[in-house]
Amino acid sequence: MRSFKSRKLSAFTLIELLVVIAIIAILAAILFPVFAQAKMAAKKTQDLSNSKQLNTAIQMYGADYDDTYPFAWGWGGEWLPWHQQVHPYVKNIQLWKSPVDNWNRGTEATGGSCLGGQPTRGVTYSMNYTWPAFANSSGNWWGSGSEQCLMSPTCDSGGASQTNVPAPATTIVIAPRPNWYHQWCQGWATEVFFNYGEFNMQGGGARMFNDGTNYGFSDGHAKYMKKAATLAAQGSQAGSAVPSYWPGGGSNADWPWPVGMWDKRQ
Repeated sequence: MRSFKSRKLSAFTLIELLVVIAIIAILAAILFPVFAQAKMAAKKTQDLSNSKQLNTAIQMYGADYDDTYPFAWGWGGEWLPWHQQVHPYVKNIQLWKSPVDNWNRGTEATGGSCLGGQPTRGVTYSMNYTWPAFANSSGNWWGSGSEQCLMSPTCDSGGASQTNVPAPATTIVIAPRPNWYHQWCQGWATEVFFNYGEFNMQGGGARMFNDGTNYGFSDGHAKYMKKAATLAAQGSQAGSAVPSYWPGGGSNADWPWPVGMWDKRQ
């Protein structure tokens, strides 16, 4: 009969396995937030790059169109939103959507402006402009003398002169306005302003990255800022009195004065 030499089999005990599992769980709890932060930082960098490239395209547009900015809503009676006016200088439709813009825009209705029955193409970025909310001291709601035009690189009559902005390094041209209806081929949501409710909500343009976002400025640069910094007094705004016709009541919460980097009257 053949004899077999007995040997002792080794294995992990239940306690050892539980210790290993506990260590893995602790490491996962530590590392997962780090990975999430790194991923968000990468998206923030990509969004900043988008803003910078779109800003460069706006500068190129001005070089071909008499030194003007595109009009946010349309041009020459056409419902041609500014992103389509500027797109020939971009030629990459992916740049128009931020990597953190997760809004579901659904499918464009059959007979739509260019994508009838097809999934919509999201657009995130808008121009610094607003619907008229009040008249200025001369009673102007629209036109070059209105507050909306004075406080924006564009106007209801078309784009303002790029070289006439008095403080280009502190005048915002583009800011993000992600929502379910901001999409390619549509003039909706093509303008943005600091008092827009959706701009300030959770997930809105002003709160995309740690309660701040990336902005493009009239001189061509782009940078991250929190909303409060964009409303700080700039240049001659510092110490200026609130106009008598300025809205907001006693607290001036909706329309803080001055409006800082949103305002080109400096």
